This record gives sequence, structure tokens and C-alpha cells, in this order.
Amino acid sequence: MTSPPIPHEPRSDSALLPPLRECGEPLVPLSTLSPRISVYPAYYHQGYQGALPEAYLREGAALRLAQAAGRLPDGYRMVVLDGWRSHRVQASLYERFKQSLIDQGWQEGEALARELDKYVASPTVDVHKPAPHLSGGAVDLTIAGPDGWLDMGTAFDDFSERAATRYYECMAAQDETERRIRDNRRLLYHLMTEAGFVNYPQEWWHYEYGTLNWARQTNGQAIYGGLVDLFQREVQ
Repeated sequence: MTSPPIPHEPRSDSALLPPLRECGEPLVPLSTLSPRISVYPAYYHQGYQGALPEAYLREGAALRLAQAAGRLPDGYRMVVLDGWRSHRVQASLYERFKQSLIDQGWQEGEALARELDKYVASPTVDVHKPAPHLSGGAVDLTIAGPDGWLDMGTAFDDFSERAATRYYECMAAQDETERRIRDNRRLLYHLMTEAGFVNYPQEWWHYEYGTLNWARQTNGQAIYGGLVDLFQREVQ
């Protein structure tokens, strides 16, 4: 399962939003999408109010996820930790992480806001400028093998520098465990990007398709605006 190194993700410094033309795709549940995909809705298990016992993605993103999962070696599967996320859950995450930073000594102000924005998108119901998960085009996931979840170096939602996707690419000296973590991240990265997703470089688990961030990185047109309701079929 040797994969090439993870490259630096292209980035756009433009302050302009990329074009967004909502395509109207519905959200689809992921637990029955493919035998190579299982669902472990992390925020539901952690007791966040409003979190659901199922994970959802837009139909096109879901089909690309199934394509990526289908290329896994026998005995391996994708484990989806989060997909479409309601404003209620996003706001709860944002406030909980904000409080954790304050508990660590951060003071209210611009520096705290910048640190928050690195890891948790500001909650919004603006369907034209949605947080990635509100669009239904963002997915958080890992890989499980015959012996359980692969070691990715950190837990999901670990906001240390080790969570950066390329962290283990940049280490000068690596022991066997670190090389295994590096290779596991490479496997996930290449499966997802070859299926059309882009990665958020600060989080090894976070991938997007059709979103505003995806459009920035690919110079494409975003096709997923915000969905404020699980059963919404198109955005006005």
C-alpha cells in the first residue's frame, strides 16, 4: 500500500469568492451507500445537541466517496465521521472549541478569532457563503483495516500541529511507527484526491468536493451552497 508523498495543496490568496451555482443535488445517507463505507457519526456519539446518527453528503460527493472506497485493498473500508452538519451542530462545535482556547489562556479578540478559524468554520446560515459542512460537500473520515482503524497519528478533531496532513512528510528522522502513520495518511489522501476531492491541509481527515474551498483550490465553480435543512432539495 505504498503511495507517493503528499504534495502541498495549491492555495488561492484571492479575497474574492469563487463563483457558486447551486446544482440542487439532494443529501444522501452514507451508511447504505457501499459495503466499503461505514459510518461512525462522531458528534452524535459525543452527545452534541442536534447531531444525527447517520452521515449525509450531496449525491455527487457521495458517489465520488464510493469510488474512492472501492479502490481500497480487500479487507479495508472508509469510516465516515461527519458529513453534512447543521448550523446547530456547527455553532456548538465553534463555542466548545472557543471555550477550550479561553481555558488555555487565550483572550477574546482578533488573535483568538484567527486561531478559531484555522480549525472550526464560523457558523452561518448564509447559503451563498456556507461553512463547508453546511454545504453537504465536506466529509471527515478515516480508514479501517482488518485490525481496526488505521493509525493516523492523532485522533479526529485533534487541533495540534500533528493534525496537519503533511506533518509526517516534513519530519527529518522517522521511526517505524511514524513511517506507518505517514503511509496511512498518504493512502487516504491519494484515494480521495484521485476521486476529485481536495484536502484541508490543517486536518488529515477533512476532504471537500463542490464547495467554495474546493473551487478555490481547483479554480473551478462551486456547485454546493448551504443546506439549512436535511431534506432541502435546492437552495433559493
